[in-house]
Amino acid sequence: MMKENNLSSETSLYLLQHAKNPVHWQPWSDHVFDDAKQSGKLVLVSIGYSACHWCHVMEHESFENDDVAQLMNQHFINVKVDREERPDVDKLYMSAIQLMGVQGGWPLNCILMPDGRPIYGGTYFTKEKWLEVLKALVLTYEEQPARVETFAKEIQENLEDKAYEHITASFSINKETLQDWMVKLKRTFDLDFGGYQYVPKFPLPNHLDFLLEYGFQEQDGMISQHLRKTLTSMGNGGIYDHIGGGFSRYSTDAVWKVPHFEKMLYDNAQLLGLYSKAALFSDSKYDSEFYRSIVNETFIYLRRSLKTRSGSYLCAQDADSDGAEGLYYCWRKEELKIILGPDFNWFKDFYYIRNDESWEDGLFILQRKQELKQLAANNKWSIKQAKENVNRVKRTLAFHREKREEPIIDPKSLTAWNALLINGLSQAYLALNDESFIEEAVSIANWIINRQLQSKGALYRNYVNDISSINGFLDDYALTIEAFIKLYQIKGDLCYLEYAKKMGDYVLSEFYSEEQGLFFYTEKGSKLIARKIDIDDDVIPSSNSVMAHNLQLLGVYYRKEDWVEKSHQMLGKILAFINKYPSGYLNWMALYYRLFLGIKEIHVLTSAIPTKADLSALIRSNRVVSYHKEIPMSSAYKETGIYLCENKVCLPKIASIKTLLEELKN
Repeated sequence: MMKENNLSSETSLYLLQHAKNPVHWQPWSDHVFDDAKQSGKLVLVSIGYSACHWCHVMEHESFENDDVAQLMNQHFINVKVDREERPDVDKLYMSAIQLMGVQGGWPLNCILMPDGRPIYGGTYFTKEKWLEVLKALVLTYEEQPARVETFAKEIQENLEDKAYEHITASFSINKETLQDWMVKLKRTFDLDFGGYQYVPKFPLPNHLDFLLEYGFQEQDGMISQHLRKTLTSMGNGGIYDHIGGGFSRYSTDAVWKVPHFEKMLYDNAQLLGLYSKAALFSDSKYDSEFYRSIVNETFIYLRRSLKTRSGSYLCAQDADSDGAEGLYYCWRKEELKIILGPDFNWFKDFYYIRNDESWEDGLFILQRKQELKQLAANNKWSIKQAKENVNRVKRTLAFHREKREEPIIDPKSLTAWNALLINGLSQAYLALNDESFIEEAVSIANWIINRQLQSKGALYRNYVNDISSINGFLDDYALTIEAFIKLYQIKGDLCYLEYAKKMGDYVLSEFYSEEQGLFFYTEKGSKLIARKIDIDDDVIPSSNSVMAHNLQLLGVYYRKEDWVEKSHQMLGKILAFINKYPSGYLNWMALYYRLFLGIKEIHVLTSAIPTKADLSALIRSNRVVSYHKEIPMSSAYKETGIYLCENKVCLPKIASIKTLLEELKN
């Protein structure tokens, strides 16, 4: 029988933060349910992550309280789960509470039968409400067991993802469908402040990435305007750390002013790539420089705060410090006056330090309300002088901020999120022409190859204290494959493509469902009560949409028509969902658009490697670039040279990269 808090030997920071609670927390394991079945107790699963503010609040109010702990210990087996380490558990029980009509979020608290079937769930509870809920559940479980069993059975049946096998996969590619989706999407745009018309506002970089690609290709003025508004508003808003670089997880308001202050690797990795692509595509020199500055500052933040000696990057930085949310990032007006002296006179206008704009308790969140050229004009400076003065003041504030207690950083690295960073850095290299970006991407890839890649293409998910652990989930594979394909296209190193192919074989063997025509999030042998299928493109694109892209590309590279067909079948199964709710499936839309543009096969079989400038113009979403005759895609070419093919029709040998790029414009 498990009677004590058993978290002290765990490696998860989130679990360790609860190791001294009077609640007898246990880590997730099969032993928990063996014990539950033996004792007949309900299992209470509480799921969160180290950077979660409301997780900390509920811990302080409830889990550190002796009366609450006594009730929990007496009637429940209590389990703590780090959602970042075990997203499979999180996705399963998040689906369960949504089936119960509860809006998801964290902390996620779910009450389970002794065999793991859910019967009740919610997110944050006050101490009083939590006690009330637990007492009511205990009473119902003891006095109405048949009712509880019926409900558990009903939820269980609905948790099984079986619906997709009944969905037809046939479809045709046409512009009308794309235009219809765009009409629906545009209705959801917040034209005043950017993003979508709902609060809270999340950056959603994969959404914006597709819109950027589509707006650029189709010369859609409304989308381009919306993107500029969104990217500018986020970069100027309080969601961006103007002193240290990097973005917070989301904004609590419509104007991007007040963030939830935690910084997540997955956000910053993707936003690094998004702002890089925006800089590359922008026809405004001013906007391009602004986007570039955000990329560079975010990269500096990531390297300074999240990079490990092993080459990986840590997953998150907390919102709280010194017992309060956001305290590290905010400033008092009098404090700024003392630190900045005469510079405060222009700084207060540039960063909107007005009495009626304070956040709470007299604290100000820095947000830019002026463009640099306006600051220059107001103070009779050149643009160069304005930039120098802003950077000088930011360095001063950074120096003073370093004296504060810095928010805690979660010491684990996750394969999936590091793969996102490889992609972001690769895009930054293409846009900014800076070798340090691709060098860092290669370094992270080496960490995955050396530390996380197992035999036969299997991956570990977690890395902490120099130990790799927890078998990978679908997003670990999908995002790593995607990143390695991108690295191959940029670096021309065949090993990346071969690793991607090896992992692709493994995923098809262990995760693919022939019946559903999609991939499960967990591999074969999962002991959870249900295997979930992830299709929604949220802050991170769904692992299935990423795999559909991967199968399309790898299918072309390795002439595996069955992989290409599987990719198309996957897309076909999602079309009805896109038609109904396009803003939830933009990475799927990106695949549809890739097929609409037509896949262009490019064979650069020469000793002349494309320059960085050539690569930035060459690599696009609908182009498959090969540099090796060993790849089946290029094996038919006996002569060195440059070749371009589309729909199995190839042009005569092309004389140079320059000529190739001209041909691609046609």
